[in-house]
Amino acid sequence: MSDVMKNIYARRSVRAYSEEPVSEDKIREIIKAGFHAPNGAGTEALRFAVITNKARLKHYSDISKVMFVEQLRQVMAQVGPEQAKSFEGMIKTLSNPKFDIFYGAPVLVLVFAAPHAITPVEDASLAAENMMLAATSMGLGSCWIGFAKPLGNAPEVMSELNVPSDHKLIAPLILGVPKKKDMAPSQRPEPQILSWSN
Repeated sequence: MSDVMKNIYARRSVRAYSEEPVSEDKIREIIKAGFHAPNGAGTEALRFAVITNKARLKHYSDISKVMFVEQLRQVMAQVGPEQAKSFEGMIKTLSNPKFDIFYGAPVLVLVFAAPHAITPVEDASLAAENMMLAATSMGLGSCWIGFAKPLGNAPEVMSELNVPSDHKLIAPLILGVPKKKDMAPSQRPEPQILSWSN
């Protein structure tokens, strides 16, 4: 099996990190791997912001939790009671002051799409997967943090990170050394191929 295939099958979403820092060289190499992903019409419209400051990571976690809960409450007001009830556990988790959406990771990389991106979601998603595979190849863990998506709508955060207001946050990724070594990837069933025309 090739190294590429080994990394694909070994990659998993890591939600527990050691305090060991990640070198700037490794972070830059991971971002470079992301930037080498395919992108629509060759626009190369992705931009990156890196956060390694612990206090800022905590602050951004707190900001995002409040914003995410507000979004959930808005959705709950528009759906039926059964659907609304399904969000209560998530709101309880996000309302816990001790819950860190970044799971103690030492690095947060925010992947943004500039306005001239033709396929912003696709471009950033492909870049994120490249970055997560690159991290795996270096013995690092990674995780896409959906709870951090509201940061792209927080003017304070965008300003602090020198991100133009017309850029769209697509992929918030954390990186770091996993607390547990040699974690087995989750088992997946065989893919369902709906048709195969020859």
